[in-house]
Amino acid sequence: MLSYQHEYHAGNFADVLKHCCLLEILSSLAQKEKPFTIIDTHAGSSIYSLNDERILKTGEAENGIKKLLQFTKDNQPPLPHSVSLYLEKETPFIQNDSYAGSPELERQFIRENDVLHLVELHPEAYRKLQDNIDSIKDKNQSIHIHNSDSFATLNALTPPKIKRGLILCDPSYEDKDDFRKTATALINAHKKWNTAVIAVWYPLLTRRQNEINQMTAALETSAKTGNNPCSVYKCEMSLYDSDKIPDSMTEDKASHMYGSGMFIINPPWQLDIKMNQTLDFLKSVFQNL
Repeated sequence: MLSYQHEYHAGNFADVLKHCCLLEILSSLAQKEKPFTIIDTHAGSSIYSLNDERILKTGEAENGIKKLLQFTKDNQPPLPHSVSLYLEKETPFIQNDSYAGSPELERQFIRENDVLHLVELHPEAYRKLQDNIDSIKDKNQSIHIHNSDSFATLNALTPPKIKRGLILCDPSYEDKDDFRKTATALINAHKKWNTAVIAVWYPLLTRRQNEINQMTAALETSAKTGNNPCSVYKCEMSLYDSDKIPDSMTEDKASHMYGSGMFIINPPWQLDIKMNQTLDFLKSVFQNL
Protein backbone atom coordinates (compact mmCIF):
# COMPACT_ATOMS: atom_id res chain seq x y z
CA MET A 1 0.00 0.00 0.00
CA LEU A 2 1.47 3.34 -1.05
CA SER A 3 0.08 5.10 2.02
CA TYR A 4 2.41 3.18 4.35
CA GLN A 5 5.63 4.90 5.49
CA HIS A 6 8.06 3.04 7.71
CA GLU A 7 9.41 6.35 9.05
CA TYR A 8 6.62 6.27 11.63
CA HIS A 9 7.79 2.91 12.98
CA ALA A 10 11.55 2.62 12.34
CA GLY A 11 13.43 1.35 15.36
CA ASN A 12 10.36 0.20 17.27
CA PHE A 13 10.22 -3.01 19.32
CA ALA A 14 9.05 -5.00 16.28
CA ASP A 15 12.04 -3.80 14.27
CA VAL A 16 14.32 -4.94 17.08
CA LEU A 17 12.96 -8.50 16.89
CA LYS A 18 12.96 -8.55 13.08
CA HIS A 19 16.50 -7.27 12.77
CA CYS A 20 17.90 -9.56 15.48
CA CYS A 21 16.46 -12.52 13.57
CA LEU A 22 17.68 -11.15 10.23
CA LEU A 23 21.21 -10.71 11.56
CA GLU A 24 21.33 -14.29 12.84
CA ILE A 25 20.37 -15.50 9.36
CA LEU A 26 22.86 -13.20 7.62
CA SER A 27 25.59 -14.27 10.01
CA SER A 28 24.87 -17.90 9.19
CA LEU A 29 24.94 -17.29 5.42
CA ALA A 30 28.23 -15.40 5.66
CA GLN A 31 29.99 -18.21 7.54
CA LYS A 32 30.55 -20.07 4.27
CA GLU A 33 32.51 -18.76 1.29
CA LYS A 34 29.83 -19.96 -1.15
CA PRO A 35 27.95 -16.90 -2.50
CA PHE A 36 24.32 -16.13 -1.74
CA THR A 37 21.39 -14.09 -3.04
CA ILE A 38 19.14 -11.89 -0.90
CA ILE A 39 15.73 -10.62 -2.02
CA ASP A 40 14.22 -7.99 0.31
CA THR A 41 10.64 -7.57 -0.89
CA HIS A 42 9.66 -4.45 1.09
CA ALA A 43 12.94 -2.61 1.47
CA GLY A 44 11.91 0.85 2.65
CA SER A 45 14.41 3.71 2.73
CA SER A 46 17.28 1.72 4.27
CA ILE A 47 18.43 4.48 6.67
CA TYR A 48 16.12 6.65 8.78
CA SER A 49 16.70 9.89 10.65
CA LEU A 50 15.69 9.60 14.29
CA ASN A 51 14.92 13.33 14.15
CA ASP A 52 12.30 12.79 11.44
CA GLU A 53 9.05 14.35 12.65
CA ARG A 54 7.19 11.13 11.87
CA ILE A 55 9.43 9.08 14.17
CA LEU A 56 9.22 11.76 16.85
CA LYS A 57 5.43 11.85 16.50
CA THR A 58 4.92 8.17 17.31
CA GLY A 59 7.77 7.86 19.83
CA GLU A 60 8.17 4.22 18.79
CA ALA A 61 11.97 4.37 18.51
CA GLU A 62 12.09 5.67 22.10
CA ASN A 63 10.29 2.53 23.21
CA GLY A 64 12.31 0.34 20.86
CA ILE A 65 16.00 0.65 20.00
CA LYS A 66 16.57 3.51 22.46
CA LYS A 67 14.93 1.59 25.30
CA LEU A 68 17.12 -1.41 24.51
CA LEU A 69 20.26 0.74 24.52
CA GLN A 70 19.33 2.32 27.84
CA PHE A 71 18.53 -1.08 29.37
CA THR A 72 21.90 -2.52 28.38
CA LYS A 73 23.69 0.60 29.63
CA ASP A 74 21.93 0.56 33.01
CA ASN A 75 22.08 -3.19 33.64
CA GLN A 76 25.09 -4.38 31.59
CA PRO A 77 23.55 -7.85 31.16
CA PRO A 78 25.12 -10.70 29.16
CA LEU A 79 23.74 -10.32 25.65
CA PRO A 80 22.49 -13.05 23.31
CA HIS A 81 24.53 -13.21 20.11
CA SER A 82 21.84 -11.61 17.95
CA VAL A 83 21.32 -8.68 20.32
CA SER A 84 25.07 -8.07 20.60
CA LEU A 85 25.38 -8.11 16.80
CA TYR A 86 22.33 -5.87 16.40
CA LEU A 87 23.72 -3.24 18.77
CA GLU A 88 27.13 -3.46 17.12
CA LYS A 89 25.59 -2.71 13.71
CA GLU A 90 23.16 -0.04 14.91
CA THR A 91 25.30 1.93 17.38
CA PRO A 92 27.30 3.88 14.72
CA PHE A 93 24.01 5.00 13.18
CA ILE A 94 22.38 5.83 16.51
CA GLN A 95 25.38 7.99 17.37
CA ASN A 96 24.52 10.02 14.26
CA ASP A 97 20.81 10.18 15.14
CA SER A 98 19.87 7.64 12.50
CA TYR A 99 18.71 4.04 12.30
CA ALA A 100 19.71 1.32 9.85
CA GLY A 101 16.89 -0.69 8.29
CA SER A 102 17.13 -4.14 6.74
CA PRO A 103 18.72 -3.10 3.38
CA GLU A 104 21.69 -1.51 5.15
CA LEU A 105 22.10 -4.50 7.47
CA GLU A 106 21.99 -6.81 4.45
CA ARG A 107 24.43 -4.63 2.54
CA GLN A 108 26.99 -4.95 5.33
CA PHE A 109 27.05 -8.74 4.89
CA ILE A 110 27.20 -9.12 1.11
CA ARG A 111 30.56 -9.79 -0.47
CA GLU A 112 31.91 -9.40 -3.98
CA ASN A 113 30.15 -12.49 -5.40
CA ASP A 114 26.89 -12.11 -3.47
CA VAL A 115 23.79 -10.43 -4.89
CA LEU A 116 21.28 -8.20 -3.11
CA HIS A 117 17.89 -7.30 -4.60
CA LEU A 118 15.94 -4.50 -2.90
CA VAL A 119 12.31 -3.99 -3.92
CA GLU A 120 10.39 -0.83 -3.03
CA LEU A 121 7.25 0.50 -4.73
CA HIS A 122 6.63 3.71 -2.75
CA PRO A 123 8.19 6.55 -4.85
CA GLU A 124 9.56 8.58 -1.92
CA ALA A 125 11.00 5.54 -0.17
CA TYR A 126 12.47 4.30 -3.48
CA ARG A 127 14.30 7.61 -4.08
CA LYS A 128 15.69 7.64 -0.56
CA LEU A 129 16.68 3.99 -0.87
CA GLN A 130 18.62 4.74 -4.04
CA ASP A 131 20.37 7.72 -2.46
CA ASN A 132 21.23 5.88 0.74
CA ILE A 133 22.59 2.79 -1.01
CA ASP A 134 24.55 4.82 -3.57
CA SER A 135 26.16 6.91 -0.85
CA ILE A 136 27.39 3.98 1.23
CA LYS A 137 27.83 0.86 -0.89
CA ASP A 138 31.17 -0.62 -1.83
CA LYS A 139 31.92 -0.44 -5.55
CA ASN A 140 32.34 -4.22 -5.71
CA GLN A 141 28.93 -4.96 -4.21
CA SER A 142 26.18 -6.22 -6.53
CA ILE A 143 23.04 -4.39 -5.40
CA HIS A 144 19.94 -4.09 -7.57
CA ILE A 145 17.10 -1.73 -6.61
CA HIS A 146 13.64 -2.33 -8.09
CA ASN A 147 10.86 0.29 -8.12
CA SER A 148 8.08 -2.22 -8.67
CA ASP A 149 5.43 -4.39 -7.05
CA SER A 150 6.99 -6.56 -4.36
CA PHE A 151 5.31 -9.89 -5.07
CA ALA A 152 5.42 -9.60 -8.87
CA THR A 153 9.13 -8.82 -8.64
CA LEU A 154 9.74 -11.69 -6.23
CA ASN A 155 8.09 -14.03 -8.69
CA ALA A 156 10.22 -12.69 -11.53
CA LEU A 157 13.47 -13.00 -9.56
CA THR A 158 12.96 -16.58 -8.38
CA PRO A 159 14.79 -18.80 -8.71
CA PRO A 160 17.97 -16.71 -8.90
CA LYS A 161 21.19 -17.92 -10.53
CA ILE A 162 22.84 -18.16 -7.12
CA LYS A 163 20.50 -20.55 -5.35
CA ARG A 164 21.82 -20.18 -1.80
CA GLY A 165 20.19 -17.31 -0.01
CA LEU A 166 17.37 -15.48 1.71
CA ILE A 167 13.99 -13.91 1.03
CA LEU A 168 12.99 -11.29 3.62
CA CYS A 169 9.35 -10.25 3.45
CA ASP A 170 7.78 -7.67 5.78
CA PRO A 171 4.67 -6.11 4.23
CA SER A 172 2.70 -3.34 5.91
CA TYR A 173 -0.41 -5.53 6.35
CA GLU A 174 -2.60 -2.44 6.07
CA ASP A 175 -5.25 -4.51 4.30
CA LYS A 176 -6.46 -7.77 5.86
CA ASP A 177 -6.05 -9.42 2.45
CA ASP A 178 -2.28 -8.77 2.68
CA PHE A 179 -1.94 -11.86 4.89
CA ARG A 180 -3.40 -14.10 2.18
CA LYS A 181 -1.37 -12.41 -0.57
CA THR A 182 1.82 -12.84 1.45
CA ALA A 183 1.19 -16.53 2.02
CA THR A 184 0.41 -17.10 -1.67
CA ALA A 185 3.52 -15.25 -2.85
CA LEU A 186 5.88 -17.01 -0.45
CA ILE A 187 4.43 -20.47 -1.07
CA ASN A 188 5.00 -19.87 -4.79
CA ALA A 189 8.54 -18.59 -4.13
CA HIS A 190 9.35 -21.64 -2.01
CA LYS A 191 8.17 -23.98 -4.77
CA LYS A 192 10.45 -22.22 -7.25
CA TRP A 193 13.41 -21.72 -4.89
CA ASN A 194 13.13 -24.47 -2.30
CA THR A 195 16.65 -24.04 -0.86
CA ALA A 196 16.11 -20.42 0.20
CA VAL A 197 15.69 -19.30 3.76
CA ILE A 198 12.35 -17.47 3.73
CA ALA A 199 11.77 -15.06 6.61
CA VAL A 200 8.43 -13.28 6.93
CA TRP A 201 7.68 -10.68 9.58
CA TYR A 202 4.12 -10.14 10.76
CA PRO A 203 2.37 -8.03 13.42
CA LEU A 204 0.33 -9.45 16.26
CA LEU A 205 -2.96 -7.58 15.99
CA THR A 206 -6.02 -7.90 18.20
CA ARG A 207 -8.38 -7.73 15.21
CA ARG A 208 -6.44 -9.93 12.76
CA GLN A 209 -5.89 -13.15 14.70
CA ASN A 210 -7.72 -15.30 12.14
CA GLU A 211 -5.76 -13.85 9.21
CA ILE A 212 -2.43 -14.27 11.05
CA ASN A 213 -3.19 -17.88 11.97
CA GLN A 214 -4.33 -18.71 8.45
CA MET A 215 -1.16 -17.22 6.92
CA THR A 216 1.29 -19.02 9.20
CA ALA A 217 -0.67 -22.29 8.94
CA ALA A 218 -0.64 -22.11 5.13
CA LEU A 219 3.11 -21.44 5.08
CA GLU A 220 3.80 -24.30 7.48
CA THR A 221 1.62 -26.78 5.61
CA SER A 222 3.21 -25.91 2.28
CA ALA A 223 6.75 -26.13 3.66
CA LYS A 224 6.24 -29.46 5.39
CA THR A 225 4.13 -31.26 2.78
CA GLY A 226 5.40 -30.07 -0.60
CA ASN A 227 7.70 -31.90 -3.01
CA ASN A 228 10.70 -30.75 -0.97
CA PRO A 229 9.53 -30.78 2.67
CA CYS A 230 11.59 -28.72 5.09
CA SER A 231 11.56 -27.44 8.63
CA VAL A 232 10.03 -24.20 9.87
CA TYR A 233 10.50 -21.99 12.92
CA LYS A 234 8.16 -19.39 14.41
CA CYS A 235 9.00 -16.89 17.11
CA GLU A 236 6.63 -14.31 18.56
CA MET A 237 7.08 -11.55 21.10
CA SER A 238 4.12 -9.95 22.85
CA LEU A 239 4.36 -6.80 24.92
CA TYR A 240 1.83 -8.32 27.32
CA ASP A 241 0.89 -11.63 28.85
CA SER A 242 -2.01 -13.14 26.88
CA ASP A 243 -4.51 -12.27 29.60
CA LYS A 244 -3.21 -8.73 30.12
CA ILE A 245 -3.64 -7.10 26.71
CA PRO A 246 -5.22 -3.69 27.48
CA ASP A 247 -8.84 -3.20 26.45
CA SER A 248 -7.76 0.09 24.86
CA MET A 249 -5.93 -1.88 22.13
CA THR A 250 -9.22 -3.22 20.82
CA GLU A 251 -10.72 0.22 20.23
CA ASP A 252 -11.28 1.37 16.65
CA LYS A 253 -8.59 4.07 16.71
CA ALA A 254 -6.03 1.99 18.60
CA SER A 255 -2.89 0.59 16.96
CA HIS A 256 -4.05 -2.95 17.79
CA MET A 257 -0.42 -4.21 17.55
CA TYR A 258 0.56 -5.83 20.81
CA GLY A 259 3.53 -7.78 19.47
CA SER A 260 5.14 -9.22 16.36
CA GLY A 261 6.49 -12.45 14.97
CA MET A 262 8.89 -14.03 12.52
CA PHE A 263 8.07 -17.16 10.52
CA ILE A 264 11.05 -18.90 8.94
CA ILE A 265 11.10 -21.58 6.24
CA ASN A 266 14.41 -23.48 5.99
CA PRO A 267 15.81 -21.90 9.20
CA PRO A 268 19.60 -22.05 9.56
CA TRP A 269 21.04 -24.56 12.00
CA GLN A 270 20.33 -23.65 15.63
CA LEU A 271 18.38 -20.51 14.73
CA ASP A 272 15.62 -21.71 17.03
CA ILE A 273 17.97 -22.04 20.00
CA LYS A 274 19.57 -18.65 19.42
CA MET A 275 16.30 -16.83 18.83
CA ASN A 276 14.63 -18.41 21.86
CA GLN A 277 17.44 -16.92 23.94
CA THR A 278 16.89 -13.61 22.18
CA LEU A 279 13.15 -13.70 22.87
CA ASP A 280 13.71 -14.29 26.58
CA PHE A 281 16.07 -11.32 26.69
CA LEU A 282 13.86 -8.95 24.67
CA LYS A 283 10.86 -9.78 26.80
CA SER A 284 12.84 -8.68 29.86
CA VAL A 285 13.39 -5.32 28.11
CA PHE A 286 10.02 -4.66 26.47
CA GLN A 287 7.32 -6.76 28.08
CA ASN A 288 4.96 -5.04 30.50
CA LEU A 289 4.10 -7.80 32.93
